[in-house]
Amino acid sequence: MRGDNADFEVVAAISDIPEGSILQRVRTSGDAVCLVRQNGEISALSDICTHQHFSMSLGDLLGDGTLQCAWHGARYDCRTGEVKQVPAISPLPVFQVRLEDGQILVGPRCKRIDGQYETSTARVP
Repeated sequence: MRGDNADFEVVAAISDIPEGSILQRVRTSGDAVCLVRQNGEISALSDICTHQHFSMSLGDLLGDGTLQCAWHGARYDCRTGEVKQVPAISPLPVFQVRLEDGQILVGPRCKRIDGQYETSTARVP
């Protein structure tokens, strides 16, 4: 279920994050978010690795659509937060994301259903 506009806040301009890159932002709630722009889409994941709490925005965005933690090599799907490589065993939380007037807006965390987060991406126009 999508949150209403009051649940979303501007965290960056689309131009702040080139294709194939990642960017960290902190929401007013204190949630550190890792923005990912790949294949013409922007997604927002927790910036904190579920393995040992390292910043995911310091990691690597790989061509297979995964984000790799720089500390111990855990990999997560950039769209779903699903673990793709251990040592992590818990998925990265995914945040709702929207694009409006050249800005990236991030909302609440997506719901987790059957152990997986709902996917939320925004296609860059």
